[in-house]
Amino acid sequence: MQHTRWYMFCPETGKKIIRRFDVDATPPTPWKRGTGPHSPEAYAKTVENNRKHFKGKPKSAETRAKMREAKLGKKFSKEHCAKIAKSWANKRQETKERNQEAMQIAMSSIMGNDA
Repeated sequence: MQHTRWYMFCPETGKKIIRRFDVDATPPTPWKRGTGPHSPEAYAKTVENNRKHFKGKPKSAETRAKMREAKLGKKFSKEHCAKIAKSWANKRQETKERNQEAMQIAMSSIMGNDA
């Protein structure tokens, strides 16, 4: 079952309530889409955990170079761009073949050439 998350603040307690609703459902007025803003404590905890996780893990020279290039506005390397282009070409070819096969099946069933 697919669902979406909605939140609201309880008027009595002031606490945030997060609830799942069906994808097609539209909850009443006080509910807002998403999970809402983090409390300062929850945000600080997340930041601290991220710092602990990454602390003491040095970046490779390649990673530092990529970060420096990204900061200067260079998006992807030539190799990466070539891989992306090849991937998209393969996806287009597979889609084309699937569509042709589906069309052949549809046409054969219309013409009465069922196997």
